[in-house]
Amino acid sequence: MDLEPPLQVPLQTAFNATTPVYHILTGSFRSFSLFLLAFNPLQLSIDLVQTIPAFGPHQYIGLGPRLQGQQDARYAYTTSWALPPTLQSWVYEGQPEPRVRFVESAGITATSSYVTVPPPYTHLYAAGGPSAQVHALPAQQAPGFGPHAQELYFVPQDEWETADKTRKALRYGSHGVEFAFPTGGPALAFIPVLGGSTIEIYSRAADGTLIHIDTSPAPQRPGDGAAHEEEDGTRHVKVHPNGRILYCVTEHSNYLDIYRITPPNGATPILTYLDSRSLIPPRLRTEGNTTFRGDTLILAPSTPTHPAPQTIFATTRGAEGSDTRGWVGVWRLDDDGLFMGDAANENNPYMLERWEATTGGGKAHALDVRVKEGEDGELDADGALWVLLTDDSPPHPAVRVLEWDGWLWRGGGTRLREVAAWPAAGSANDEDVEQIQGGSHAVWLD
Repeated sequence: MDLEPPLQVPLQTAFNATTPVYHILTGSFRSFSLFLLAFNPLQLSIDLVQTIPAFGPHQYIGLGPRLQGQQDARYAYTTSWALPPTLQSWVYEGQPEPRVRFVESAGITATSSYVTVPPPYTHLYAAGGPSAQVHALPAQQAPGFGPHAQELYFVPQDEWETADKTRKALRYGSHGVEFAFPTGGPALAFIPVLGGSTIEIYSRAADGTLIHIDTSPAPQRPGDGAAHEEEDGTRHVKVHPNGRILYCVTEHSNYLDIYRITPPNGATPILTYLDSRSLIPPRLRTEGNTTFRGDTLILAPSTPTHPAPQTIFATTRGAEGSDTRGWVGVWRLDDDGLFMGDAANENNPYMLERWEATTGGGKAHALDVRVKEGEDGELDADGALWVLLTDDSPPHPAVRVLEWDGWLWRGGGTRLREVAAWPAAGSANDEDVEQIQGGSHAVWLD
């Protein structure tokens, strides 16, 4: 595919040169391009900086580390619904003017939904549908992809040739990959498999490949009775910075679950279920409710003031074909990464906040967060954050910025609110410019 020159909008047309801005990279389920945006925290506005012709629709964007000696430059990696299946590599450069440029594509065997580059940043891991892949990365932070190192399968190998390898398989196959780094042991990889309602667990070998070592089934939650939640739909996982706690969002049962991670010892399960919180507000919970779809989660970043994240966000979205609005839930965590308070006390504003979204979210409602900064550049001591939320659903699909005040309760009003959206509601379309038509996944770049 030949890429057209990117549409570059000089940033000075939108902002004064001294105005601080934070850059956002987003994809869409309804357009082929990527979009570079700039959020102005003083004006609470979002402007388009660059439209990047690409290989979309793009479901997910994974970021590599900042390049050594270039704090305003980093690599990004995207998944795509386009056929044949590929992953793409990009580089973001903040100077002399912010821009994103294409580096290279890598062919894969099945459409992927997730990509990550964990320390020591020598390999890339992608998962989606019936398979997952491991790719080596070039040495010394060179751009692009290295050799394909491994293929993992989530269907019997004798069914591989006939297995669905398109985006449809993402509805019931693997749906993510995250890593933990236990002290004194090898790194562990966790891959949620939505259709099997399991979390598959791997040990990372010295050459970067993964060795399957355990399967964690759906948990038996209090109140479930004798039946297992066989249709949980494990969708998205994250690992606490302490490496001892794993969080999981379930698509079908709409829970945020917490597990303890125990390094492999041959006797104890690697994942032990500890606790859950419902993604659905109490007044909307009904037996067999099928109007919500649990979606994504993200932890607040570690900071010098709060090295252990105080906060975890998780989303649920309205099921396709329903008029149900999605929700963002915010839970307070203790220093060990566990929920503060108990599940029965859901009206305690010091432990939980919920925000009803503008729409159902469509296929999106993905999250990213960055710490708020004061005018002197200091990080907010109360844990206040800027939150990205993507929205793929009419009547106003958009990339949204929410403002989170942190847990310092000041009384009155919500501590989580929408402050900006792009495109803005009711904005006129330029017929000569490709429209995003709703965000899929967006990330903060700086």
